[in-house]
Amino acid sequence: MIVVIVTASFNLLFALSAHHAPPLCQPFYLLKATHRLCYSLYVNTKVRHILNVCTACGLLLAIVGTPLLAHAQSSKTIAQGFTADTRRGALVAGAIVSTKANDQRKVELAATDSAQRLVGVIDKRPLVTISSSNNEVAVVLSGATTVLVSDINGDIKTSDKIAVSPIAGVGMRATEDGQIIGTAQTAFNTSGTQTRTISDSDGKKHTVHIGFMPLQVGVAAYQAPGGSFLPPILQNAANSIAGRAVPLIRILVCGILLIVGAVTVTILVYSAIRSAMTSIGRNPLAASDIRKSMYQVLIVAFGILGGTILASYLVLRV
Repeated sequence: MIVVIVTASFNLLFALSAHHAPPLCQPFYLLKATHRLCYSLYVNTKVRHILNVCTACGLLLAIVGTPLLAHAQSSKTIAQGFTADTRRGALVAGAIVSTKANDQRKVELAATDSAQRLVGVIDKRPLVTISSSNNEVAVVLSGATTVLVSDINGDIKTSDKIAVSPIAGVGMRATEDGQIIGTAQTAFNTSGTQTRTISDSDGKKHTVHIGFMPLQVGVAAYQAPGGSFLPPILQNAANSIAGRAVPLIRILVCGILLIVGAVTVTILVYSAIRSAMTSIGRNPLAASDIRKSMYQVLIVAFGILGGTILASYLVLRV
């Protein structure tokens, strides 16, 4: 029992050090510490005493839970520095921003008229900021952060797409085709949020709620369900690859290229394998030469597949 506690304590310290390790190394530290504790349990105890089992489980939870808790309490986003243009308003944390029409190095609060120039979300405490000046604001281009949203376009639920709203710097639920800033990670809770009264095109006044919510940032072109006969998942995938709205004809051409390429590679590989098996059956001594031929056929097949994928990518991007 003493051996287990001492070993587990050492592993706990080992796991806690994972929090200070580079992000890519942290899973390795946690896995290694957990493996050491489990092995110590197996070697030093016969799992006969309930006290031993309870102690080991508690220490195991501490090993895994402590670094995860520390991870959850810290920001792990990587941001890029931009020069701030505050003529539309202050660039506060969580505000959605877009680049200036005449200067890609400057950002301003995003609104419906600048939706095509969306770039990201302001974050005051990112993990890393790539910046050339201390006077620049940190903008998260990709990753998880908090964003300002409103229910001006309806309640926001988990996995809803977020677009810019008529309120500068504030997002809303996307219901139409266009650029989006990312995907909602939770439902928008209106309790404790600020309220604002706005007027629609008919002059009617409406009260909307404005607050923060977690967002997975990823600027992309969005295809609303029902906007095309293509499944939204295909249209959105093509838009994400191209970084803009892709016309239907380009998606069809891309699909045809991929189908033709896949069929060609399948027929080529199947014929080569069948021919090789027949040849080896007739002449086993030629197995070495047949194997080399198979390698050559596979190289050609991978070349065709790679060329097809590249051509399809260019069709969507160019």
